[in-house]
Amino acid sequence: MTGDAPEGLGRSDSGQTDESARLSAALDVMATRLAVALEPEDDGSEGHPWGLNAAAHPPNYWHWIHLREQWRHDHPQETVADDAALPTKGPLLSIVVPVYRPSLWYFRACVASVVAQRYQDWELRLCDDGSGDPDLTAAMAEVAASDPRIHVMALESNGGISKATNRALAGATGEFVVLLDHDDELDPNALAEVALAVAGHDDVDVVYTDEDKFDELGRPFLPHLKPDWDPELLMSYPYLGHLTVIRKEVLDRIGGFRSEFDGSQDFDVMLRATEQARRIVHIPKILYHWRVVAGSAAGASDAKPWAHDASRRVVEDAVSRRGWEAHVETGPFPGAYHVRHRIQGSPTISVIIPFRDQAALTVTCLESIERSSGHPITEVVLVDNGSTDPETRALRRMLADRPRTRLLEFPGPFNWAAINDAAAATCTSDMLLFLNNDIEATSEGWLGAMVERAQDPDVGAVGARLVYPDGSLQHAGVVLGLGGVASHIFIGMPDDHHGYFSWDRVVRSYSAVTAACLLVRRAVFEEVGGFDEAFAVGFNDVDFCIRVTQAGYRNVFTPHARLTHYESISRGLSGYYQDYQEFLRRWSDVLRAGDPYYNPNLSRLEPWCPMRPPTEDAKWLSMVDGLVAQDPSPVVEASAEDQEIAQGIDEARGSALVAER
Repeated sequence: MTGDAPEGLGRSDSGQTDESARLSAALDVMATRLAVALEPEDDGSEGHPWGLNAAAHPPNYWHWIHLREQWRHDHPQETVADDAALPTKGPLLSIVVPVYRPSLWYFRACVASVVAQRYQDWELRLCDDGSGDPDLTAAMAEVAASDPRIHVMALESNGGISKATNRALAGATGEFVVLLDHDDELDPNALAEVALAVAGHDDVDVVYTDEDKFDELGRPFLPHLKPDWDPELLMSYPYLGHLTVIRKEVLDRIGGFRSEFDGSQDFDVMLRATEQARRIVHIPKILYHWRVVAGSAAGASDAKPWAHDASRRVVEDAVSRRGWEAHVETGPFPGAYHVRHRIQGSPTISVIIPFRDQAALTVTCLESIERSSGHPITEVVLVDNGSTDPETRALRRMLADRPRTRLLEFPGPFNWAAINDAAAATCTSDMLLFLNNDIEATSEGWLGAMVERAQDPDVGAVGARLVYPDGSLQHAGVVLGLGGVASHIFIGMPDDHHGYFSWDRVVRSYSAVTAACLLVRRAVFEEVGGFDEAFAVGFNDVDFCIRVTQAGYRNVFTPHARLTHYESISRGLSGYYQDYQEFLRRWSDVLRAGDPYYNPNLSRLEPWCPMRPPTEDAKWLSMVDGLVAQDPSPVVEASAEDQEIAQGIDEARGSALVAER
């Protein structure tokens, strides 16, 4: 669905013709009306309106495809420049296809999609897995005769998909191996994009792209728009999917495909290849179309239950191979898994909780974290930032006798970063848990779930699944640029919903997690210099997490730690404007580059991951430029009018960060 403008949409030297303009406008109107007409009524729970994500409604995806085609048609100079950057020659790419009794129509379409590639340096290696179908044999001979780059071979009897793939691999001479199923299709630019991605990079060993699916009528749906490389997510399910490309030397080194994992052989290869890979590159473009046919895994997650058994064994084998002390649990959907790691040793934990009055909140927080936390708390460090209420004085007297509890004073103006830095400086524990006093632990084993990921030497900060008192989602990770600056993905989503590709239900990496409940090894905290006191109220956690990432660590979200967040009860919005001004001044380039743990085809204006229309980038940039242009002078206390404006920004952008402290 990409490429040149449709036939008939002509263009003269002076620009778009009147007839072409009218036709384009008509197509735009029809596509918009179709999307609106087929839009289902809000399916959120009562009182929780919720939008449709990119994979939820095919007409929305069709409309997005149309808008992109229209944009290309209206911007010929940029389109020509993009196309000119794609190579036609380069390293040889070996496309391997195990073939077993496909629909001949779909098989021919698959081969035709390879022949139609813009990139020319490829070989297509087709291995018939003992299909015993003379029509297929004839069709394979026919396509081989049509192009010298196509090679066919056959197993005498059905040996399974891994054996057939290995047979196709045996004579491959390409520098990279491209994996393609016998009834799927490549986008015409797929191989050119791969060649462009590896050009000039001798250390690229694995490349993967975004994908969608074709129904039996060839209509696209279910776009899978993936984050950049995330080893946490790949242990949850095989998100690399299609198109996956692996350096031939790496594939040979790991021994190719293994028949004992047939049904999930690609997942097995993904895990073993990425363990060996020096660099893994994601191309955020839909370059592969996965055909949905009756009985295929693409059509229904329960179509091949034996494949799910194989995928579980793949994950278990990876756990064993890596020497992890862990077990594998069933994930949020068939084919998804939770790897639960055993905590090594007995790491000590200091829980740091700032407070100012609101004694009832603090008591609820303290009582809840002692119930079934899943890991012992070494000490609780409570930091009083100028409490004056009689109830708080009574609470302080009670806390004086509480075991493993220290009470610190931090008088003066509220500065969340300074308060927590001061408390952390008094701690000697292995790990620090930063916790708001408006948090209530509501799940068993929540702290153990965080510790099991924080103990990984490659992991920096670990965040929890936070929900509002009504059960709707408050935090499942932070996306840079969402809402203009940074915001919580899926904020406000009803509890009975799943986020886009269940990102809120699996362990995965994000650029940042909220410090309303954030666990980090003390050594990492000290290495990056703790929280920056320039951010008194907002974005201190995002700034911290960016610096953690730049130090070489991953920030991880775990859904296994679920807590309730009574957000903003204990603090107002004073100082927020100064904070976002400083954040934009410091990290504007990072925001503009795009969040690697998100996807440039997903909207940055809504939290539920709808498609990003081609005009949205300009709108987003205008929003960011407008924020930068605002008066950066310090604000001591936000006026009632300022708070109302900030709350309006919160509602419009789905931002949780402005009011978090």
